[in-house]
Amino acid sequence: MFQVTTAVKKMLAMKARKRVIQGSTSSGKTYGIIPILYDRLLMYRDRGEKCRITVTAESLPVLKSGAIQIFKDFMMDEGRWNDANWNATDYIYKLSGRQFIEFKTYDTVGKAKGGGKREILFINEANHVAWDIADALIIRSKEVWLDFNADEEFWAHTQVLTSPNSEFLKVTYLDNEAIPPETLEDLMDKKRRAELEEAAGVKGYFWNWWQVYGLGEVGQRQELVYPPWDTLKERPERFQNFIYAIDFGFQHPTALLKIWYWEDELYVEEVIYSPLLTSQGLVKKMHDKKVSKEIPIVADHARPEMIQELQNEGFYVLKADKNVEKGIKEVRKRKVYLHEGAINTIKENKKYAYKKINGIVTDQIKKINDDAMDALRYGAVYIALYSIESESETITINL
Repeated sequence: MFQVTTAVKKMLAMKARKRVIQGSTSSGKTYGIIPILYDRLLMYRDRGEKCRITVTAESLPVLKSGAIQIFKDFMMDEGRWNDANWNATDYIYKLSGRQFIEFKTYDTVGKAKGGGKREILFINEANHVAWDIADALIIRSKEVWLDFNADEEFWAHTQVLTSPNSEFLKVTYLDNEAIPPETLEDLMDKKRRAELEEAAGVKGYFWNWWQVYGLGEVGQRQELVYPPWDTLKERPERFQNFIYAIDFGFQHPTALLKIWYWEDELYVEEVIYSPLLTSQGLVKKMHDKKVSKEIPIVADHARPEMIQELQNEGFYVLKADKNVEKGIKEVRKRKVYLHEGAINTIKENKKYAYKKINGIVTDQIKKINDDAMDALRYGAVYIALYSIESESETITINL
């Protein structure tokens, strides 16, 4: 039988149009939201009002094994299920032609837009649904529910919760009095392993697992090279010196960063991030962006013709030290801030990762989502040299 747990009571108390529920495993998020939505459907029926509820997730298999099965179990356990109301082909449960709950997935923005408007939307395991699809659904919904385990920060945090009429709730297994004893036993074993890692000074697999699935906190992918960096609207006054760093591309973007430095901190602005740039196109953009010809530009030396072209234009271009390990080490030594307009650099930071083989993180970097990250490495190595050596020594780097 359905039990009104602490988690359910907390969710019922939410009032905003967009309700964001982050939680641990076995906190009862989906098991609580589904009955709440069905009661909403009954409320609309009793008032004689139209109500379309859409429940969606990453894919149909996820939806069938998750929200659909939970809905069926709840309805049958409560003696509410009526086979005549269920369309097993389209996954729609109708109280009438005007009140129904549908379980659908959307793999394109066009399908999400074409799906029409609804009274209530529930995106289950929202962190696995693309933002552009979610956005197209949310804007066409009067009331929105999202739930997820926060294995990392994503659009619910950066887009939904920063918008008006949104509300956040975090629940854990402690809010679920209906948790099965065997599940609680497994959770406590994970907690013990996490505590052993922390006591050994290691924040490894079990520590991170417990943060996300035990405590309901935002976790960090173990394969990420850097932690998520803070974004700022304006450059803090303490940053007075800067250099440029550039990683050349063509099919993939050319990334030119303006890197400000102060003691062990960096503040990064994104000047250019564009694919298909020829040398002439790059030069034009650099002039348009008023890139200084007096400030060093530490550059990817795999493209000597590009360096020569920039030098011919009077830009002060130096060859970068491209040692990956050294560059990552120098970046990690520093607190890094990103200007909020550095959209592509922000995205790269969240995806820049080591390769995983059979679940084991290797020391090999994925050669994707790394254009701005490469430029930042070049700049960090140069700044490390510049901060301890004379200018004359630093600008003679020749690799």
